[in-house]
Amino acid sequence: MTMPTQLTRRAVAAGALAAAVALATGGASAQNRPIEIQMWMGLTGLGGETLVKYGEEFNRMQNEYKVTVSFKGQYPEQRAAAIAAFRAGNPPHIMQMFDAGSGDMMGAKNAIVPVSEVFKRAGLAFNPGDFIAPARGYYGLKDGSLLSMPFNVSTAVLFYNKDAFKKAGLDPNKPPATWPELQKAAQTIRARNAANCGFTTTWLAWIQLEQFGARHNLPLGTQSNGRGGLDSELTFASNPAFVKQVQMLIDMQKDKSFDYKGRSNDASASFQNGECAMITQSSGAMGAYTRDAKFDWGVAPLPYWPDVKGAPYATTVGGASLWVFNAPNRTQAELLGVAKFLDYLRSTPVMIDWAKTTGFLPATNAAFKYLTDEGYYAQNPRAAVAISTLVNGKQGEHTGGYRYGRWTEIRDFYHEEVEKALQGRQTAKEALENAQRRGNAALRAFEKTAVATN
Repeated sequence: MTMPTQLTRRAVAAGALAAAVALATGGASAQNRPIEIQMWMGLTGLGGETLVKYGEEFNRMQNEYKVTVSFKGQYPEQRAAAIAAFRAGNPPHIMQMFDAGSGDMMGAKNAIVPVSEVFKRAGLAFNPGDFIAPARGYYGLKDGSLLSMPFNVSTAVLFYNKDAFKKAGLDPNKPPATWPELQKAAQTIRARNAANCGFTTTWLAWIQLEQFGARHNLPLGTQSNGRGGLDSELTFASNPAFVKQVQMLIDMQKDKSFDYKGRSNDASASFQNGECAMITQSSGAMGAYTRDAKFDWGVAPLPYWPDVKGAPYATTVGGASLWVFNAPNRTQAELLGVAKFLDYLRSTPVMIDWAKTTGFLPATNAAFKYLTDEGYYAQNPRAAVAISTLVNGKQGEHTGGYRYGRWTEIRDFYHEEVEKALQGRQTAKEALENAQRRGNAALRAFEKTAVATN
């Protein structure tokens, strides 16, 4: 569905230009050349292309600031580069950081300026309540303020190849709702040679550990999944549901009803080219699949185990938010430019365009309401699935996400140990126990560092 005339990209630029002019407070306008604002992003493909265009549009709207949006590597590499740049005194003004890095960013209090504080210092209106509740809760503090600005909001869903389902004799309009149903469907697909692999997954730890925990309202650890204090302990290895999930992957791998493709987004190409019939993936992949997949496909909620009491629950927020770096030589004019660009990115026309173009979820209530009222989700049911499990799903004590320091390292501990189990070098139980042990050691090291530096 195309956007209404008043919400075309040209109107986005025009509307944002008017807002920028109205908000201008002088200072920067006296400069001979635009004040440069550097933003680092971790997106590639369609999402990265679109975010770069927003920076270019903002630059065309006004002449006070020049925003440069650049890719500095995948999120973990970008985080390391930004920390090094901060220590050298020249970090980017804005950094897009994935959800797993939130604990590290929060722990580096001297390195960041909370986004609510950025708008306050800039003298611009900012209401955290304008953002959808799951994102607001994930990136916010108990006082209601926001540490970072939600932007590319996503959650985990199941994509499935309807053509492969038909070839296997499965109903293409009845995707598996539970993990036992998915396992059976994947085995049928392989047995009837409807695809070279039945099922694969991207983002192994994010989906099979973190999102899995939320979907079943199971804690990853103590202290409200780390949100209650630095002294949290990981406990997931003691829960049989997490062990059963890894064991299922081990069992399915034997006949390629499951095929492991790597820790991050490598498996995405295997679904997009038709090799694998099902994939658990970020909802943010929808835009790329719409553009590039050459077969009929559908979207379903993340599966769940029906024997876990109360399941299914809501999935949790993924994607990334925008953090503002501190620096000794940052000027008030630069801070105002940062706030204006963030204000542009969170504007309703941009949020609507972002959601329709990329497949990410709208981060603001106003954009979500507009898309709902205009019938976008009713006419695009695939896009509605992620919203239904994230925003409208049953909430529980452990569906609001986590906040652990050094979580990118802990994710890799999980990756390494589960990979050993998939290779037959240890059991599922041993894999999770080893990942948990190594993770808790990392949390204790982070606790000491965070206490010492803040």
